[in-house]
Amino acid sequence: MTIRTSLLFWLLAWLVSAQPGMADADEPQVLRQLAISWLSSQAAEHYPEARVHVEAGPLDARLRLRACAQLRFFLPVGAHLWGNGSLGVRCAAPTPWSLYLSYRIEMDGPALLTQRPLPARHPLGMDDVAPGRVRYAQDPAGYVREIPAGAVTLRPMQAGQPIRIQDLILPDIIQAGTRVRVHAQGQGFSVAQEGKALNAARAGAPVRVRMPSGRIVQGMANARGEVEVHP
Repeated sequence: MTIRTSLLFWLLAWLVSAQPGMADADEPQVLRQLAISWLSSQAAEHYPEARVHVEAGPLDARLRLRACAQLRFFLPVGAHLWGNGSLGVRCAAPTPWSLYLSYRIEMDGPALLTQRPLPARHPLGMDDVAPGRVRYAQDPAGYVREIPAGAVTLRPMQAGQPIRIQDLILPDIIQAGTRVRVHAQGQGFSVAQEGKALNAARAGAPVRVRMPSGRIVQGMANARGEVEVHP
């Protein structure tokens, strides 16, 4: 990377973090670095306990992009801040253009590990687990960091295995028809509002909620009996 490109990258990175969309992303390599920076900050915000490593796919070196004063990064519907995906990049002005950039996000962080082999239908206790750090192969939110009340193993587990919500049988923490608090997070916003649960759900299971406006949203029940909605 040349001195000029390096200085340009740091200037553009500051501009994007200070006010998303203000960038002169006319060099593919600079745009790629900005995309990595944006994904890293978003993943760290959603999963603060994890260490994040982001890789972005290459852009054609022959690509010539118009200078952009209003640059936006966005995750398409169904994309996640973990694993493989595509990141949308859109320029609004002065000359509109858009493209998609492939990425891979790897994370490691805390999780409970089994201390010995456990049979199926085993009530999980403190003597069965130990804190550890693992590489997340799935959604980091699905890894257990505290033993949920009433948890029993769904299937036999090996010693040293990270425990995920899907490995456990849990009592329903949300009942259909009850009022629940919904936390929604997205790019640059975080809101919380109460709604009515339309189905019973255990921690880590999907739950549909009817909001006061009548709109129905779907999220994941957490261990506190709340519903979390993420992009």
